[in-house]
Amino acid sequence: MSIEALAMAGADYMECGIDLHDWETNQPPPPYLLVEKMSCSEAVRKYCNDDEVKANEEKVKAKMREWAKAVAAMNRTGSYPNKWMQK
Repeated sequence: MSIEALAMAGADYMECGIDLHDWETNQPPPPYLLVEKMSCSEAVRKYCNDDEVKANEEKVKAKMREWAKAVAAMNRTGSYPNKWMQK
């Protein structure tokens, strides 16, 4: 039985005869808690669909173009959202 299950059941580790020092040093972590060592680009390739990444990049580019056009339009018309920027 795991120490977590005993704790949830309200058991006292002293009464159960569990030595926490031995428990921590002798028990390797479960495989699902181990992290794979890989670079960022490897992780992107492994966990992200290339089509999704490209689609997201295109959405970001479109938003940036939209923002740049709005800024350019404000500069042409002289209408600024902040009063302190107006002459």
